[in-house]
Amino acid sequence: MRLDELVEMVPGVCAGQPVVKGTRLPVRFIYEMLDQGWSPEEIVKFHYPFLSLEVVEGLVEHREAVEALIREWEEGWRKRVEAPRPPGA
Repeated sequence: MRLDELVEMVPGVCAGQPVVKGTRLPVRFIYEMLDQGWSPEEIVKFHYPFLSLEVVEGLVEHREAVEALIREWEEGWRKRVEAPRPPGA
């Protein structure tokens, strides 16, 4: 699967962070589970049965690119949160 078929960033959905396309599930949750030793099959079977194995395997395949999107989002989020606010805002 292509990256644009797997991940989307939608303002107002999970603060605009990368999510599995068509869901509100942040992709980083999948990567955290993989890092904890869960297999793609276990993730689908026990945690996110609404995802297909093809989607989780696609996220594994595109992990480097998706993690770059996550880092970009985190940097932008940090700037917005830490930005000085005008008086009365």
